Amino acid sequence: MTIGIGTALMAIGAGLAVGFSAIGAGIGVGITGAAAAGVTAEKPEKFGVALIFSAIPQTQAIYGLLVAVLILLSGGFLGGTAGDIPVPVGLAAVGAGLAVGIAGLSSIGQGIASASGIAVTAEKPEMFGKGVVFAAICETQAIYGLLVAILIMAFSGILSGQFTATPATGLAAIGCGLAIGLAGLSAIGQGIAAAAGIGATAEKPEMFGKGVVFAAICETQAIYGLLVAILIMAFTGLFTGNLITTLGIGIVAIGCGLAVGFAGFSAIGQGIAAAAGIGATAEKPEMFGKGVVFAAICETQAIYGLLVAVLLMAFTGMITRDLTTTAAVGLAAVGGGLAVGLAGLSAIGQGIAAASGIAATAEKSEMFGKGVVFAAICETQAIYGLLVAVLLMAFTGMISHNFITTLAVGFAAIGAGLAVGLAGFSAIGQGITCASGIAATAKRSEAMGRSLVFAAMSETFAIFGLLVAILIMFGLGIFSFI
Repeated sequence: MTIGIGTALMAIGAGLAVGFSAIGAGIGVGITGAAAAGVTAEKPEKFGVALIFSAIPQTQAIYGLLVAVLILLSGGFLGGTAGDIPVPVGLAAVGAGLAVGIAGLSSIGQGIASASGIAVTAEKPEMFGKGVVFAAICETQAIYGLLVAILIMAFSGILSGQFTATPATGLAAIGCGLAIGLAGLSAIGQGIAAAAGIGATAEKPEMFGKGVVFAAICETQAIYGLLVAILIMAFTGLFTGNLITTLGIGIVAIGCGLAVGFAGFSAIGQGIAAAAGIGATAEKPEMFGKGVVFAAICETQAIYGLLVAVLLMAFTGMITRDLTTTAAVGLAAVGGGLAVGLAGLSAIGQGIAAASGIAATAEKSEMFGKGVVFAAICETQAIYGLLVAVLLMAFTGMISHNFITTLAVGFAAIGAGLAVGLAGFSAIGQGITCASGIAATAKRSEAMGRSLVFAAMSETFAIFGLLVAILIMFGLGIFSFI
């Protein structure tokens, strides 16, 4: 029996599908199970209700298992006749596995919501239906991942056995999987908001609708990921059968997936802010609008990721099917995607600050503007990531189509993206400082200036990352390529 690289890649795809989704389901069910154990210890009659809530986060693992089995069937693994599968098809299987597998981590958010549902339903049985609704909201990310996985398998020939993928479309499938898979972790933020919505609705039933609105806000990042995945499939010919063959375009698709996928983590910060907005609105209904504003601030990082993904598609010729895009440009696109995507996690710090801003504004309405200022400070790391991504697009020839051809330069561009992207995590610390600064300013308005100084200290590390990224680009001489 001859086992090729393509066959091995199919096995990896199956492993990713069931492995990642099992992690998510295990953690999600564990969170729910902990709440269930506590409730049923006091009220054994709630065992059935707790069991239902505990079952909700399990579905993601079932999706992963389904995709894994389909991949193994196509590869002949289940019949013991695994053959020599083409490498591009194996790459497509990896993309499908990433899509459903990583999106399966959405179970974590679903577990947070389900745990809240168990606790509330134990006290108020009439909350069962609404609790299930809030928990079910976090299911959509996993469904998006399953959908993309099935589309990849269908249009690459994995399901039919009529293999059609090219190396370029195989790489593009990985980009699709990263886009929807990583963005699927937005369900963690959604779960945080949904848990708050369940608690607020139990106290005030009229909060159900507003709670759903706050929870739904965190859905948009996953929608951006789904959109980019669909666009990649459309522009690389997976839907039409007119498949691209330019390897550089396939690598660009991975950059697009990283940009919108990692930026989708911003929903975690958004969920923190949304949860605070729900609590404030439950006490003061007039806080609904301001709460939404604070939560929406954390959306910008995801928009930056979506913007860069679309620009990469446009400037590298994915949309126009330009056959001159080089592999070096594709690697530079990966660097740009990492820069804006990883820096998008700055929204977690922004969410922490925004939550404090909501609480302060609920007590003193005049704190709204100051709260927004503190929350906006944590935006700068994402702007640095966006800046580096744009510079890479401009000075590696993506905009002018005077494409670089040196692979080493493309790999070095990934270093620039990692420098500014990872340094953007400093915004998490900055958000913690800003949250305390908001509370201090609410007590004494003259504390704002000193608090801003303390908050600015965390900014310097992001500047270090930006500086290194620029030095990398300058040292490579890519500013002269345009």
